[in-house]
Amino acid sequence: QNLIGPELGEGLGIVRSGELLAARVIDGAGQYFGRAFDFGYSKSAEETFRLWPREVVLSDLVWVIRTFRPHVLVTMWGGTPRDGHGQHQVSGLLTHEAWEAAGDPARFPEQIEAGVEPWTPDKYYRRTFFDPEAATLAIPTGTLDPLLGTSYHQIAMESRSRHRSQDFGSTIPPGPRSTYLALVASRVGGEEADPLFTGVDTTLARLVEPAGDDALAVLATYREALTEADASLSATAPERSFGSLARASEALDRLRSRFDDPRGEVGRELERRRRLLSRALLAVTGVRLELRARDDALVPGQRVLVEARVWNGGAAEVALDPPRLLAPESWTIRGIAPDEDVAPDAAGPFQRFFGVEEPVSEPGRPQTVSTGELRLWRYDVRVPPAARPASPYFLERPRDGAIYRWADDTPLRSLPFRPPLLTGGLEATLSLGGATATVRIEDEVRYRGVTGRDGEFWRPVFVAPRVSVEPERTSMVWPSAGPPSRELAFRLVSHDPEGATGAVELDLPPGWRASPARREFTLAGENDETTLAFTLEPSSAEVRGEFDVEARLSLGGRGSEGLDARVIDYPHLEPRLVVREPRVRIVRFPVLVAERRIGYVMGSGDAGPAAIRELGLDVEPIEPGDWSDERLDRFDTIVLGVRAYEVRDDLIAENDVLLDWVERGGTLVVQYNRYEFSRGDFAPRPLLITRPAPRVTDEAAAVTILDDASPALVEPNRIAPRDFEGWVQERGLYFPAEWDEAYTPLLEMSDADEPPRRGSLLVAPHGDGLYVHTSLSFFRQLPAGVAGAYRLFANLISLDGRRWRETTTSQ
Repeated sequence: QNLIGPELGEGLGIVRSGELLAARVIDGAGQYFGRAFDFGYSKSAEETFRLWPREVVLSDLVWVIRTFRPHVLVTMWGGTPRDGHGQHQVSGLLTHEAWEAAGDPARFPEQIEAGVEPWTPDKYYRRTFFDPEAATLAIPTGTLDPLLGTSYHQIAMESRSRHRSQDFGSTIPPGPRSTYLALVASRVGGEEADPLFTGVDTTLARLVEPAGDDALAVLATYREALTEADASLSATAPERSFGSLARASEALDRLRSRFDDPRGEVGRELERRRRLLSRALLAVTGVRLELRARDDALVPGQRVLVEARVWNGGAAEVALDPPRLLAPESWTIRGIAPDEDVAPDAAGPFQRFFGVEEPVSEPGRPQTVSTGELRLWRYDVRVPPAARPASPYFLERPRDGAIYRWADDTPLRSLPFRPPLLTGGLEATLSLGGATATVRIEDEVRYRGVTGRDGEFWRPVFVAPRVSVEPERTSMVWPSAGPPSRELAFRLVSHDPEGATGAVELDLPPGWRASPARREFTLAGENDETTLAFTLEPSSAEVRGEFDVEARLSLGGRGSEGLDARVIDYPHLEPRLVVREPRVRIVRFPVLVAERRIGYVMGSGDAGPAAIRELGLDVEPIEPGDWSDERLDRFDTIVLGVRAYEVRDDLIAENDVLLDWVERGGTLVVQYNRYEFSRGDFAPRPLLITRPAPRVTDEAAAVTILDDASPALVEPNRIAPRDFEGWVQERGLYFPAEWDEAYTPLLEMSDADEPPRRGSLLVAPHGDGLYVHTSLSFFRQLPAGVAGAYRLFANLISLDGRRWRETTTSQ
């Protein structure tokens, strides 16, 4: 589920991936991904393997082990039902297999052909979170690290709080903590209680030893220099470590010259250390590199100004060639001379506030940056007209079931997202106290903006379409007995600084027509937007089924394109562009709904109001200040969005007021909540969600109607087994396991080899009104346009307490 927004499916995958990366910024680890699509909750490894081909997922694990080459392998899961989710079980099972397979060149030989080498980790542990008695090793994670000013457990809890879509916010407690592991296997011997890396040779000497005694002597010099740098480091005078770091850098360069293959294990490790040393040398000398683009959303054919600043804030002398920019093939980069006019870009936001004049350096000319100086280089970067906006690489091809299709580009495999679009590199010679060192670094070019409210902010650079054509809805449910025509609107947003003119037409399936046939538009500049509406009409009321309508965009004099490009953007995440066709799916089927006045309390990532409007009813949001009797009495039915009691403190505070409204005759439809719901005693009669909560994850599980005369299943739509066909991902989740006899269960269902579950839909009279609790996953079915789910949901919001009492009394 998604606590923070509307994204589900692949969109939620981008959010969750971004949250993992945000956590890695805090804890410093690397992050890799496989091709397995998170298809939703699974109860067993067997069910998971039906969707995740075993060899495919195993090959991804082996690829990462062979690429990253870890000495110690740790899994969170043991591969048993105690792990909970079927995906957790699969993780434990396949990690064990990968431990053996990664070092076997006969397993997945195509990876060897792609350039990776077999690798065998030395030790293999598993977490004992659910089995503390099995622990063989306790790692103290609650110890204060004096350099960080915090403990590792506190870092872990801070990083956990980045997983906001999963409701994982956590305290950051001080004090003793330990992480417990069980040794599963070891290739280096030793006792089970030995520290994690006992017996494991993590030294650089292991790698350079084949180069002979001379290489080991250079390595000894490298180590001695780093030891001196560590001993001389001062927080207030970091430059004292420069001489030692410079000697370490020189020794490392000598080591690197002895190895020819930069892709081999030695080459990769020496390059990693070179990058770290360059960062350290720049840090102790106070030298900073800033790479800034004047726009973030670039369009095909656009020119953008990129600036590189080098600031010498310390005591060293800095000699360098101009920073170099790296861009995709067919992009052009040109240095801008100091006297060249860069208008209309003007001077930039900092100058707008402070009036600072920055000297511009000559392109292509070496420079010296003395203590306290700042140098600025400017570049004219041109995006080729044929540049294509792109979604994350794993969305470029349709999935194969629950497996993403990776791009053919091998270096992208297992990466979270593509590397940055634009980067810049700096090679400089630093001189201080008679010592010199050459540093080489590469950083991302990012857009720097500033607002009076937020101050300075940075965003990644990406290619966007000149005009994004965004359907106001991606699916439209159209009752066949509804109005003969409906409006279909598209929001057009310009990403082009020069604006755009053009027209939009619709590609319609047979049997449909649109009025007008063509709509023209003019957008003045970047971020200018307009909305174009079309009246859509089927040829007759008998037109039923599923249809696709796609917008076609033509831009005056500059070719044609039409893409729906939207940015998934949250404060704790890097923004990500997602591109798709501007297509609307229309589902037309028979469904009726009573004339009811509907109020809606928004939950987390909830599309319920839009679905109700699709049925032809008006719906009003109930906001935190709307809990007066007068306000509530405007409504016949009030719907609570998913997990509303988690995200609406006002709902908790006013729950008694809401139940009084039900007692006066209103119908309350409560969609699924989690354990907090029954702990809060929010229902009018006892209703218990146990841990773990019953759920039915098989979206095709058989459904038995328990009372085929109930108004909830008869009026205004007679619900039949066919209405439970075509559901997506699951039937429902967090079913109540126990309830008061006042509730009437209406449906029965279960996953294979489990007892029948009757808690998915419960109705109880409360005074003159009705209380409906449903754990059916309407929040997935309604956006997917599942006809039967709409028909059942229409019945629930149509329920009337008086009619319920008449029917149940007659029965």
